[in-house]
Amino acid sequence: MSYYITTDATCDLPKTYHTDDFHIIPMSYLINDVEYGIDKMLESDVFYNMIREGAMPSTSLITTYFTKENLKPILDSGNDIMHICFSSGLSSTYDNVMVAIMELRAEYPDRKILLLDSKGASTGEGLLVLLALKARENGMDLQANYDYTLANRDQICHYFTADDLHHLQRGGRISKAAAFAGTILKIKPLMYCNANGKLIPLDKAKGRKKALIWLVEQMIEKILSDRNDQMIFVSHADCIEDAEFVKAKILEKTEYTDVQIGEIGPVIGTHSGPGTVALFFIGENKISAKDESLNS
Repeated sequence: MSYYITTDATCDLPKTYHTDDFHIIPMSYLINDVEYGIDKMLESDVFYNMIREGAMPSTSLITTYFTKENLKPILDSGNDIMHICFSSGLSSTYDNVMVAIMELRAEYPDRKILLLDSKGASTGEGLLVLLALKARENGMDLQANYDYTLANRDQICHYFTADDLHHLQRGGRISKAAAFAGTILKIKPLMYCNANGKLIPLDKAKGRKKALIWLVEQMIEKILSDRNDQMIFVSHADCIEDAEFVKAKILEKTEYTDVQIGEIGPVIGTHSGPGTVALFFIGENKISAKDESLNS
């Protein structure tokens, strides 16, 4: 009996990683009163340019009903499922998916359906999914893969900096006063995703280049160099030059040569805004040296 690995659109994985036994549940977002993400798609650069021109997008949770509609065909085909979900610390999507899976377990008592909270976002969530996909490819069964992925979850490090502070202010990540002052003074927030799956402000930098270099410094401090499955991703919200800058700094300052660049999709980008750059890798843990409290 085979099994599928499923996740949701916040994983921001490039299409090159998609396989027949891997499914992404799409998520919708609204911009200029038009819904995209499911039946209608929007290229990322178009989406971010609309924001730059003043559009204010919003996102919707994955509903219990929509989750079931996406997973039922997999179960009907005789497959079990491990679903890796967007962080419960950032969205109530996890709660809706959990209800859907509980109902599906009752409807399909012969199928095994496991739910794992990624405690991550964007390609950090995606990196965890890739570890699970590789483990399955290497012959790991469903329960063993779940245990393996869970053990790796708190080692997926997420560091990022945003360019437009007003999007973080809208999402409650920083205050309105901080967003205004930071914009005037060109202060860039430096943030990470902690072990509870929440976004935590760590520091701030004066100017864009210093913020981007900070990302690389965090990676050098935290990365596990002895893992042969190490993966490094630089993700960006329509600012490829900045992502290339971060990649070049990694190549310059470390011995790592496999550094991949990807896009931050519209669902995450709605809340972080254009110009966001994030760095994801496998570290010793997700705890930052400057933030030992995980109860924020």
